[in-house]
Amino acid sequence: MHALKLTITLAALVGSTLSSQADDGSYKEFKSWQVLCSQTRSCTMRQFISDNPLSGFELQRSGKPEAPVTLVVTPSDSAVAESEGAPEVTITVDGAAPLVLKAPSVTADAGSYAFQLHGDFIGTGLIESLKNGTTATITMKRGDKIAKGDLPLAGAAASLLFIDEYQDRIGHTDAMNATGDKAPNPPLPISDIATIDELPDAIRAHFAEGSDCADTDSSMFNGNALSHKIDDNTTLYVTPCGMSGAYNVPYVAYVDSFGMIAQLAFPTMVDGAPSATPQAFNLAYDWTNKTFSSFFKGRGIGDCGTYSRWRLAEGAMGPQLVLSEETFRDCPEQFSETDEIDPGSWPKTWPVK
Repeated sequence: MHALKLTITLAALVGSTLSSQADDGSYKEFKSWQVLCSQTRSCTMRQFISDNPLSGFELQRSGKPEAPVTLVVTPSDSAVAESEGAPEVTITVDGAAPLVLKAPSVTADAGSYAFQLHGDFIGTGLIESLKNGTTATITMKRGDKIAKGDLPLAGAAASLLFIDEYQDRIGHTDAMNATGDKAPNPPLPISDIATIDELPDAIRAHFAEGSDCADTDSSMFNGNALSHKIDDNTTLYVTPCGMSGAYNVPYVAYVDSFGMIAQLAFPTMVDGAPSATPQAFNLAYDWTNKTFSSFFKGRGIGDCGTYSRWRLAEGAMGPQLVLSEETFRDCPEQFSETDEIDPGSWPKTWPVK
């Protein structure tokens, strides 16, 4: 089976950002909940609500052992989050005793107009209440502004179970739903990079004013940047770099080998001859096999463009990328909503026969 295979349907056209994620098993829907996980095993279950003072709710958890749960609640009226004063959030499930959260457990994010909630939500029993409950009533308060809305909990138990399974916590003490007696798993060698500041100095310099990645929106790092400690002497970094287009996001990769950091070049074919580029678009990295894939879309529906795969190999000057496969298709004048998109079956520009 090819690495990327999509079927265009009307639903996929409406929610095209989710189609490739759904194809690899990292995205599921349970009732009104959407659950999305990354290859670092960081997962988010979220629900968007219309015609409600509460417009959104997210439960976020990284894949690290015994990782805490972060909750994000968003009022429909942004003035609630923007108001002056200390933020406060109260959560009540099916009329039980309320959980009241105040600063520093509650922070207001001016950029997203949301409240972030931090605490031991597993130990205090809130996750158990969300799993078994019917409705959570959430009150958001800041200054003289208040918003109170109801969150339906149907599908929450299945969402939590999916996260436990994806994060390999089933039967472990740090599970949210399927708790057992087994100790937490050891940490993975791969980690999310949430901000530019977490990068090594030599890589962070590329994001300074006037440098090649200077136009990168820092919010793009969330869920899209990672590091992989391959061995004691080698760490790989993958990050967005530069301004994104409507459906193509540029990425770069760096490798720290024995303390020497170098940017990896992505081999490609141009006019039938080998070439290389410093960036790849819509890049995915499979850390278990140390392989990369990229799908540069010729247009948003993804029925044309360039699909590439590379593997990380040890070269004479250290780790480098080797082109494994490249396919290309011109954009057809017309398309059908039932057409199957399989970039792996497009005409190959590499290997050359």
